[in-house]
Amino acid sequence: MSKIFEALKQAELARADDQNATALVTSVATRAAERPERRRAARLNVQVPLFVYGYTPEGDPFYEDARTIAINTHGGLIFMPTIVRPGQRLLVTKEGDEQAKECIVLSVRARLAQGADVALEFPTPIPYFWGNWESPEPGP
Repeated sequence: MSKIFEALKQAELARADDQNATALVTSVATRAAERPERRRAARLNVQVPLFVYGYTPEGDPFYEDARTIAINTHGGLIFMPTIVRPGQRLLVTKEGDEQAKECIVLSVRARLAQGADVALEFPTPIPYFWGNWESPEPGP
């Protein structure tokens, strides 16, 4: 009889944990939906091939092909195989364009497989660096 009572007690605790977990996920999702947009300009999801020049954290120079994930007049989000760090300065050039611009790494989010998504910011906004893309209005 005590084994049955213990099994019922465990099932009741598991159900309560599931309900608490569901309530927590719902709460986090609600807060995320209510969070205001902090970007100065909306991002446009466009892939632009780039050449990126910089230095590794060890101080070795590197050059690599990269691509944008999203862009705006203040910078963009790119994927890079080479790991960089926030605050680092990089030089980016669009493929097929002689115009090079210096950027500052704002954040780095490593991917599980390899490489990282890197948020870049221009020192001053450059509306036409990425090309003649239609820039959406900032989100609500």
